[in-house]
Amino acid sequence: MKVELNKTLAGAMLLASLTAAPLAFAQGAAAAAHAPTPEASIAIKPPPAAVLQYKARADIRGLSVDGDSRIDWNWSDRQYRLSLETRTLLTGVLLSDSSEGHFDNHGLAPDNYSARRLAKGRAVARFDRTKGEIDFAGNGPSHTLQGGEQDRVSVLWQLASMIRARTEEFAPGSRWTFFVAGHRGGDHWTFEVKERERLRSAFGEIDTLHLAHAPEDGSSKTRVDVWFAPSQEWFPVRIRFSEPNGDYVDQTLESVKRK
Repeated sequence: MKVELNKTLAGAMLLASLTAAPLAFAQGAAAAAHAPTPEASIAIKPPPAAVLQYKARADIRGLSVDGDSRIDWNWSDRQYRLSLETRTLLTGVLLSDSSEGHFDNHGLAPDNYSARRLAKGRAVARFDRTKGEIDFAGNGPSHTLQGGEQDRVSVLWQLASMIRARTEEFAPGSRWTFFVAGHRGGDHWTFEVKERERLRSAFGEIDTLHLAHAPEDGSSKTRVDVWFAPSQEWFPVRIRFSEPNGDYVDQTLESVKRK
């Protein structure tokens, strides 16, 4: 009985240390072939596991619709699972994304990503670390893994985890670039830190840090705006995806249920 109690206490202490302090994640022997140099290690502090409910507003091909979004974020044992789903009464499932993976020296390291868009089939991307590439299952050329690659949902949680650990580095004008896998291949996304903004929300008026990815060509790629709130564990309290044809999905946080 005493041995089992000691094991339980040790496990609880380990979990507390993982959630309380910034970490420089390092992989074990299984990933040694693709591990970055020690200098590449970065400190991150993942937000607590939670279910986030958002109010969603979208414009699809000139039709305005309202709905709800749900983000389910889980992490433990250096593994993570993340899903996002947006629904409206008119369209049913409008967006559905899922990402699962682990942590390495760069932070979140996706293993599998899948996405489904309105009236389209599900597309997948597999981060094959044995071959050292991202396989888009015929939807785009493979990409050689260099370290730090993300997908369209994990990149937001990578940013949140970095901000929580290194807030002072996210000064206005600073830029953060990731290769991001999507449902039709991948591309480099650069997020620029904008000024801090106060937003009206379900939690009252709150301070936020606005980051924006605006494609350099300005016409053929998705723009992403995200507002992180320090009073809400640096969770994204607003997320907006804007397409060059004028379509957009705008999500505003309504509630957070910690796990």
